[in-house]
Amino acid sequence: MTRNLLFSLMLWLLEVILVASFVSDRWTRELQRAEDQMMIGYFGADKESQISHTAQRWFDRLFVSTGIRESVFRYFIPTERERQMSKGFEDVGRNDLFPFIESRLNVLWDTIFQMIKRLTTACIWLPYLAAALLPFVVDGLVRRKISQTNFDYPSPMAHRYSLYLILGALYLLLVSLTLPFPIPPQAVPVGIFVVAYAVNVLLANTQKRV
Repeated sequence: MTRNLLFSLMLWLLEVILVASFVSDRWTRELQRAEDQMMIGYFGADKESQISHTAQRWFDRLFVSTGIRESVFRYFIPTERERQMSKGFEDVGRNDLFPFIESRLNVLWDTIFQMIKRLTTACIWLPYLAAALLPFVVDGLVRRKISQTNFDYPSPMAHRYSLYLILGALYLLLVSLTLPFPIPPQAVPVGIFVVAYAVNVLLANTQKRV
């Protein structure tokens, strides 16, 4: 399980690296606009504006106010003063390499901001997650109790694959935070329903205790 978890995290990090390396900054801006329009159509303009302000506040607090964003740019891109101090290399990469690096860093930070915004959107659904899980949990426990009374055997296959479905849904949530495509806001409630149903099957087919 630990090995699979590490492998999944490595795949996610590889996705982030590929996005930062190959996706254009123009594409990320168009992605943000398209996703904003979908959110306005689903939540309304006021709620979308509130989500954007919350995401921007967290982004500024984590990366701008702390100086992390500026430090990353300064680490990879020399300032004009540093250029002048490098005699004979003042114009190396000025018009090709460093503009390319700057565009890659812009894509990276745009992706991080979009990730925070998507996470903020997902957090809106947390109260609904609890409300959706409760009846499925109760039903799963009742079905398990009935099977114990009737001496029915739980299905190990159903138990195993429902657990895989829960872990897969959580991993898809992680991956979707950095996907370079617009994610419709309806994806979160659909995922909540899938997880709730999988929890129901998992509990109903949990091995009986002796």
